[in-house]
Amino acid sequence: MTEIAVDTSRRAHDLRAEFPILANSTYLVSHSMGAAPLGARSALETYWEEWAADGPEAWERWLPRIAEIADGIGAIVGAPAGSVFLGPNVSVLQAAIASCIDFRTPRNEVVYEALQFPSLTYVWREWERFGAVVRVVKSDDGRTVPTERIVATITEKTAIAVISHAYYVSAALADVGAIQAHCRKVGALLCVDAYQTTGVYPYSVTELDLDIATGGSHKWLCGGPGCAWIFVKPSLTETFRPAITGWMAHARPFAFEPAPVVHSPSMYRFGHGTPTIPGYVVAAPGHEMIASIGVPRIREHNVRLTDRIVSMAFERKLRVNSPLEADRRTGWIAIDFDGAAEASRRLVAERVFIDYRPGCGIRIGPHFYTTAEEIDAFFLKLDSIR
Repeated sequence: MTEIAVDTSRRAHDLRAEFPILANSTYLVSHSMGAAPLGARSALETYWEEWAADGPEAWERWLPRIAEIADGIGAIVGAPAGSVFLGPNVSVLQAAIASCIDFRTPRNEVVYEALQFPSLTYVWREWERFGAVVRVVKSDDGRTVPTERIVATITEKTAIAVISHAYYVSAALADVGAIQAHCRKVGALLCVDAYQTTGVYPYSVTELDLDIATGGSHKWLCGGPGCAWIFVKPSLTETFRPAITGWMAHARPFAFEPAPVVHSPSMYRFGHGTPTIPGYVVAAPGHEMIASIGVPRIREHNVRLTDRIVSMAFERKLRVNSPLEADRRTGWIAIDFDGAAEASRRLVAERVFIDYRPGCGIRIGPHFYTTAEEIDAFFLKLDSIR
């Protein structure tokens, strides 16, 4: 087995041993669902033991853990302590941001790109009922959106732009730094969906000077579903008063005061009702592993393997629907050919885990636990079924 050159203090087989699914499958789908670490099972068992032992008194440990897990994500994305909070999914968190904006003013436009993940377009289009005017930035090729076109669409009428850090249909990166700088000039907010990049592509929300970023745990962070996150620039936090709220957002949640809510001065103001503690604690071991290895090292390994995928795809005269230059893409490659949808079903049936998206093709996402031999094995299996 080839050594994974991402952590000189730990051997490849030590890392792989943390993920049972790797023992009986070729796992190349971390861009969709990261492999489950053994630590996640231990975290769930601990959660049950605390619940079983202490009943409601377990909240004394669980509630502070939300902030600890959020700060753990913050460390990965370069956010200051206390500037990240958790939620069940990104759709809810972005809806909370939308609820903070008064769309009854002349600055009532929402801008997003045509390649935005559909769930988030559902969220923002619903705010048309409350006065929002949606502007969708078109793509010419179905894979990328020109930065200058995005910038031109964001004007003094724009309340918020919602932009993907990388497009889920191609892996192409957006120039969020340039877009954020333009938003500053025209007074618009920018919300970056970093689900496709966090854990495999190094970035810092502080260095990019982002207003808002959201993401989740079940892809490259190997945290499973149920633990999304939101970052808000600290100077902006108290300007947001989410209408999508609940008792956990109150400044004094255990005072059980009647309405109206008094929003917490901290990022807890983005809380809702009773939090989904199991989803949060099960995600933390994956976060911790990513942080211990370091995203820059993970990126180095990922680029070697994605470059290998591109080369082997070209050898077979397959279409590559992702950017060829590593600095223009996140951590996966899309390949396409006639019959790709059926081939993907056959691959998964034989425990070669990838996924397929119409107009994109088969998506292949190697992570830090993936070896070069597994890339070779994927193509050998693909050759046998095409």
